[in-house]
Amino acid sequence: MNNRGKGREKKKGKSMKRHYMLIGICLLLPALVIYLLFMAYPLCRTFVLSFTNWTGFGEAKSVGFQNFTNIFQDHTFWMALKNTIYFAVFSAIFSVLLGLVLAWLNLYMRRMEGQIFRTILFSPSMIAPTITGLLFLFVFTEDVGLLNSLLKAVGLSNLTTAWLSNMATVKPVIVIATVWRQFGLTMVLCYAGLQGVSNELIESARLDGASELQIFRRILVPLIKPQIELATMFTMLGGLRIYDSVVSLTAGGPARQTVVLPMWIVENAFTYSKYGYASAMCVAFIGVVLIFILILKLLFRGESYEY
Repeated sequence: MNNRGKGREKKKGKSMKRHYMLIGICLLLPALVIYLLFMAYPLCRTFVLSFTNWTGFGEAKSVGFQNFTNIFQDHTFWMALKNTIYFAVFSAIFSVLLGLVLAWLNLYMRRMEGQIFRTILFSPSMIAPTITGLLFLFVFTEDVGLLNSLLKAVGLSNLTTAWLSNMATVKPVIVIATVWRQFGLTMVLCYAGLQGVSNELIESARLDGASELQIFRRILVPLIKPQIELATMFTMLGGLRIYDSVVSLTAGGPARQTVVLPMWIVENAFTYSKYGYASAMCVAFIGVVLIFILILKLLFRGESYEY
């Protein structure tokens, strides 16, 4: 092919590249517009309002860093932050551990039974958090709750308690409800990673005398580290933004001991009309979320495995 032919081919290739790039931009444009309208703009607006005393009506007057100063003196904010971190950390730990173990057990099930098993266990993840809270309300209610009724039926009436009013049990109950809704997603993610592990590698380990537990701990878990990290990220973020299930289970009680940060932000904005202060708490909350993401990145850094 002469130089002129090569030039035409090169020009045609550039034209096709620009054509496909234009198609890609057109396909991405609606998503970009939606992101800018419903994510980027509200976030920027929240940051601006955090420096004002806006009440939802009238002009927003600048107060500088006063809202952020008030956060340090807000006892409820720190209690809500502590509760939010408690729910996020413990729900993430138990969701990931339970989902990982169930994903591993799925490997030993036949295809049809495994599909049914995974569908049943994943279904709680598709239920709205408010519905989850109401379901567990029927379980842990003191008088007519399912758990207390079962304890009485088997002669363990001394173990019955007001699960949602007892300070020692109310937080673990919320963690249980959150784990029940989240572990299915972890199971599916980890199972997808386990399916990608070479069978030859597992059989080789068995021939070398490794037990199933050793294979799980020393081979399977390190090889699905990206899936575990992703599952931990999802469950941790889900715990940090917990709101609906707490409202339906305890409404922040007893004595506001289970109030969480999203609940306190919503209350300040829509009950007390302190939109400026609520925006400042949102900005602080975003900082907390970013810190947790950074911590997770540091925890999961390290060696990579190939298989």
